[in-house]
Amino acid sequence: MKINVYGTESYCTFICREPLEVDTDNYPELEGMTEDEMKEYIRSNAYEMKPTNEEYYDNLEEELNQMDIRRDKIYGEEMGIIFDGE
Repeated sequence: MKINVYGTESYCTFICREPLEVDTDNYPELEGMTEDEMKEYIRSNAYEMKPTNEEYYDNLEEELNQMDIRRDKIYGEEMGIIFDGE
């Protein structure tokens, strides 16, 4: 009898990119908000906010995700074995 055996590998990757300075003077939607309110607003609406560099990006979220990587970490590595049908 023959049986196929597969080695597996899984892990999580954390990437932190270079910071992007958001000047609240350029974002009237942030006017009157506390710092905590601004952070929550940006987290929830970055895709709809204008980028700081409108020449190259469509929105703030895209610009943030294109910044250079400052730090990355792989954690939670697991190795395993599976067989056909699993």
